Amino acid sequence: MALDPHIKQFIADAPEGEVDFGTFTVDQVRTAVDGWLDVAGAGAPLPEVRDLSIPGPAGPVAARLYHPDPEQALPLLVFVVGGGFVANSLEVEDTPVRQLALLSECAVLAVRARNAPEHPYPAPILDTAAALEWALGHARELGADPDTAGVGGHSSGGALAVSALLRLPPHLVSRFSLLALVTPSLGADFRTLSYERYADGYPLTRTNATWFWRQYLGDRLDTPPVDATPSVAPGVERLPAGLFSLAEYDVLHDEAALLAKRMDEAGVPVTVLPGQGLTHGFFYMDRLSPAAASANQRFARRVGRLLRGS
Repeated sequence: MALDPHIKQFIADAPEGEVDFGTFTVDQVRTAVDGWLDVAGAGAPLPEVRDLSIPGPAGPVAARLYHPDPEQALPLLVFVVGGGFVANSLEVEDTPVRQLALLSECAVLAVRARNAPEHPYPAPILDTAAALEWALGHARELGADPDTAGVGGHSSGGALAVSALLRLPPHLVSRFSLLALVTPSLGADFRTLSYERYADGYPLTRTNATWFWRQYLGDRLDTPPVDATPSVAPGVERLPAGLFSLAEYDVLHDEAALLAKRMDEAGVPVTVLPGQGLTHGFFYMDRLSPAAASANQRFARRVGRLLRGS
């Protein structure tokens, strides 16, 4: 399918053009990623939004609870925010996560692990694993049903979500019934067909994706630890049922499709929403692209239905 015309115009109108994060400082990259705030705009009001600190392996892990109906014990989705491992941010993800909670009719606990390069692999995975275990033990305090829980993540948050699940003991993993991912960054093989096709000219380039992974893995990027790259990690048969919201014009497409395929072959139920005509970053693009808005709404409603078993 052709690139969505609204997104095509957005790319053409970008005042800075295509940038190479290798020429930026880490702080400059974080400022650039914050630019998605302007794209997303203000989020929908919810009756309960509050910040939390979750005990982590090296100090508190930042989290934010979004509850669309505090009088009800709703299904719980622990959602790991993205930002290239370097700029993962509760603030940048606030607007799309608000909509996710509202349309899924779930309590969403957004989690931000420590960022690289100050805290490289495996620190963000350990933070995420601790947050998942904590959420299961404190679901009732969050106004959620402890017996109806899922895990989600966007972009690099998707990698952390899957890596953390694969680190948890089976009795904890089995308590999550859903793995819901939006354009996840699941591998460090920059030679896939989607990396070749969409290397340049789109919101996430191969050059910048490689830079993000280099901050996360450092010298290990040349031989990535298998648990850091879930697209090829063992143990996928233990994962919860999968829901993948992908983008056709995304360098990350094929590694996500690979994990979905491996899960399916292992007998794990998988649903893939293909995101035809969309690019990486469409999670933030509801205001500028009806197609992006439709894809995000479809994902959120499917999350709610799957967590409720319908």
